[in-house]
Amino acid sequence: MSCRSAFPLKCGAMSTVSGLIEKAFARLSELPGFVERPDQQQLSMLLGDFIEGDTRGAIEAPTGLGKSLASLIPAIAHAIHGGKRTVIATYTNVLAEQYWRKDLPLALSLFEDEFHPGELKTAFQIGRTRYVCLSAVEDNAPDLVLPIRAQAKLGIETEFRSIIPGPTRQLTQLWQKVAAPPVCPGRLCPHYHDCYYYKGRKQAEKAHVVITNHSVVIQDALVAQSADDGMGMLGDYDYLILDEAHDFPQAALNGLEFELSGPRIGMLIGISARLEHSLMSLAQMAGDEERWRKLCHKFKEGMEACQRALVAYSLDLGQPGILTLTPNEVLEHPQVKLHQAKGGVEAAKDVAQAVTRETEGYARAVDQCIDVWKNMTGPSEQVKLAQETARHYLQYIREIGFGASLLFEPRGVAVSYVGRNGPDAMLRQDLIGLAEPLKELIWNRKPFTCLSATLATDGNFEYFRRTTGAEFDYEEILPSPFDHATNAALYIPKQGRIPDPTIARREGTEELYYQALATELGQLIRACGGRTLALFHSRKEMEGVLRHINLPPELPVMLQGKFGAGAVGEKFKENINASLFALRSFWTGFDAPGETLSCVALVRVPFEVPIDPPQVARLAWMQTLGMDAFGGHTLPLAKMMMRQGAGRLIRRAEDKGIIALLDPRLKSKRYGEEIIANLPSEMRQFDDIYDAVGWIGLEGKTLNL
Repeated sequence: MSCRSAFPLKCGAMSTVSGLIEKAFARLSELPGFVERPDQQQLSMLLGDFIEGDTRGAIEAPTGLGKSLASLIPAIAHAIHGGKRTVIATYTNVLAEQYWRKDLPLALSLFEDEFHPGELKTAFQIGRTRYVCLSAVEDNAPDLVLPIRAQAKLGIETEFRSIIPGPTRQLTQLWQKVAAPPVCPGRLCPHYHDCYYYKGRKQAEKAHVVITNHSVVIQDALVAQSADDGMGMLGDYDYLILDEAHDFPQAALNGLEFELSGPRIGMLIGISARLEHSLMSLAQMAGDEERWRKLCHKFKEGMEACQRALVAYSLDLGQPGILTLTPNEVLEHPQVKLHQAKGGVEAAKDVAQAVTRETEGYARAVDQCIDVWKNMTGPSEQVKLAQETARHYLQYIREIGFGASLLFEPRGVAVSYVGRNGPDAMLRQDLIGLAEPLKELIWNRKPFTCLSATLATDGNFEYFRRTTGAEFDYEEILPSPFDHATNAALYIPKQGRIPDPTIARREGTEELYYQALATELGQLIRACGGRTLALFHSRKEMEGVLRHINLPPELPVMLQGKFGAGAVGEKFKENINASLFALRSFWTGFDAPGETLSCVALVRVPFEVPIDPPQVARLAWMQTLGMDAFGGHTLPLAKMMMRQGAGRLIRRAEDKGIIALLDPRLKSKRYGEEIIANLPSEMRQFDDIYDAVGWIGLEGKTLNL
């Protein structure tokens, strides 16, 4: 047979992609502690076929299936066989690091006789500001330069925190000083060739397998859209695998929003100061130092005036709210009118127009200066570097000016509004319709697979397709590898034990509601000997329940603070009898396998409450189209979140425990059955917590209290 491998030196008989995948799984099965999961290999084979045929896929791969390895193995096989480049992106930096540090080395070891060292290139890439800046370290903490250079491999924040000793708060303050800025002088920086961020960028442009996050995928697409050659930060890759794809819409919203605030304007002032410093030597060579200083000083004064105008606007502001939105007919919706900003619209326009005027004028003047200097000094490498540096800085400055110019001219399905950023006003524009922008940016650009443990609602992908605009050639929902019938039970309290939270809020009896929840959670925690993760929808509710909880010191309750979510999660896992009250960041992605977690309590169905302007605008837009906003958006989103929250319980085959649903509306409202139907159907249901504990076999874990 002919050998089509990209690495022919070691290409043997098993050179087809499917053969390479089978061989990798055969090796995997020989490793100590390996647990065979037939659907893991099926998923890997599917992805191998998708990459081969440029197929667009949607696959729900439940927790415990091993989807990280299942994604990496076909990506590596295609790199070996045909040199294809695959980008694998997940939602958070934490999960991306897990891919890079844990899963990728294992996957590569399964192919070790298929290529020589250095032939198959891999890369890790996350957002710029998550990397340490060596120049900033040299300026702010010069004694740390040597240990960072000696020990940091990727140069990212987690490495920095592991290398540098000190309290969390102190390290956070230091990190803010040494993190890479959003834009930098590039090749003019003396540390450019050692820069961790740029080294990562260069590796990502050529690597066969790139590990990254959703935000970088969005940024890459935006860069490619505006680039003359159509190339983004990740180079010309062949296939995209979006892991944790249920979170991709949020990453897209974050990447496509625009905000104008005091800190954002202050950032422009800082960028101008860095640009002034970077080009000063060239200005001095051209004898134009004074004009250069005046130009940058004038821009600084203009930006400071914009900051003052924004502060004055915030002082005069009546009710924050919606300024304008598209489609225009949605502006007439009663809920939109109710949430419109009261007064100050013209003043907001004045601020935005001033920012646009100042940024555009400054960018033109900088370009003109460089042209003058080029004529005075002649073309040189320094002029070339100055042009490149200015392009980096001015692109960022122009983008903010352009965004400000569109604040009152939203495009597509979008809303512009005024809110608060601390005490000051914030002008912001958010997309509320993602389908068309994502088609242009992502779905029509490269073939892809969307992969998640909770991608479907009601057993299909219709909600994800409709809200994101993704179209699939192939869809698959794989079964869970876990025995929920034996290892998990569903507990729903009897009617009347907990008041309806909607009625409690309306009638002003929320303290009684909190007391009832505290009683119920106290009983749960006692029955399970601690080991409970209680997931709340709001901080107010969480703190209200905590006020009424009454437990012995042997069963401590930890509370997620406003900062340091990762630290409290680790403390919870270390203290086997502890319980944790937590919010949104713990509904998804949190992993606490083993007996440290025996009960997940979903305190209330996390319905999106239309308070913020984007939420109000989205529901109004759907109603204007004649759609059922609750059934078409609010309920499917809640179903997906409930599935995510419940998924925190069983993380390994030997895990067992109880999923407690404490929202009485699941019994009293029609949508309750639909939500419950999205959880594993084989779980036995109880309305007495001690019956559930006894049936699941947790009695031995219960403390004798």
